[in-house]
Amino acid sequence: MKKSIIYLFAGTLLLSSCKDDEKDKESCSKPFNFSSGAVVINEGAFNGTGSLSHIDLTTNEVRNFIYEDANCDVPAGSVVQSFAINGEKGYVVANGSGEVQVVNLSTFKQEKTILLSYPRYIAFEGEKGFISNGTSEGKVFVINSLNAVTDTIQVATGPEGIFASGGKILVGCTGHWNGDLFTTMVDSVVAIINPSDLSVTNVNTWDKPTDFVEDKNGDVWVSCAGNGQYDNGADKAPAFVKLNVENGVAKDTLIIGEVGESISKITINGSGDIIYYYKGDGVYRVGINGDYINEEVLIPGNFYGVEVDPASGNILTFDAKGFSSDGVVGRYSADGDSITHYSVGVAPNGALIK
Repeated sequence: MKKSIIYLFAGTLLLSSCKDDEKDKESCSKPFNFSSGAVVINEGAFNGTGSLSHIDLTTNEVRNFIYEDANCDVPAGSVVQSFAINGEKGYVVANGSGEVQVVNLSTFKQEKTILLSYPRYIAFEGEKGFISNGTSEGKVFVINSLNAVTDTIQVATGPEGIFASGGKILVGCTGHWNGDLFTTMVDSVVAIINPSDLSVTNVNTWDKPTDFVEDKNGDVWVSCAGNGQYDNGADKAPAFVKLNVENGVAKDTLIIGEVGESISKITINGSGDIIYYYKGDGVYRVGINGDYINEEVLIPGNFYGVEVDPASGNILTFDAKGFSSDGVVGRYSADGDSITHYSVGVAPNGALIK
């Protein structure tokens, strides 16, 4: 009889403690609703944790640490690489700690953690999500509507950028580091995944395909960094390759710049006819019909990323400021005129604009 009373008392204490924990978590959080604006991805300092900032593009108000605020100061992980949304859920990808945090967009509260090897970017098609692995193993992880990993797809090495278009998933495979040769074994494959049966069609594009945009005609443009000084094989200038996703054919190639230069972080305007990209000394642009090709730099500077607000046409640049102090997001007109600047977290590399 005494034991029963003790067990009942202990159970009551445990239940009370759980309720107190839930209450504490609720009271310490500062909910954030992502309905518009830009969520900035801050990778964070070396060996530190990354964060997310929000910029209201109407009022210019900045709110930093929106994930921590909503989750009682618990960070999203180490090296926050990317952020994506699917329906009412947000996905914070942290490659340093091998985590994908699933959040409710109306509160930014964490609902689930997906643990993976070196996740980089995520894209969705139907009820499936696809996450690039980013290593020499050449894997893409598949998650279902419950955010559980269900499959692993084998692709070429070094899968990085991943993009949904025309009912397919495109993955840029850049190659891998070869320690024996102390160089990168460059790849030029874009893997096109059919989400229904997870089959893969490989398209050879140009050396180191890394990022994607879709133009107003439904064609996908692939940014290819080219072959540089520390890459295995002949030197190659960077380029854009235009793909027809339906038949997997490379329709056109535009050489951008010279051998030894590199391009990254491409984005496209709301009209789908001008691509902006970062190259060495600043932001450049090129029209899908070849306009502005190889013109002078549009926005000079040392940036870590570039985005376009599709509503206003404004260009956002991301300055990592040495990867140890607060970064700066610059806002410019479509013609490169400075509008304003925002202070955000450490090492901003881009943003998702809604």
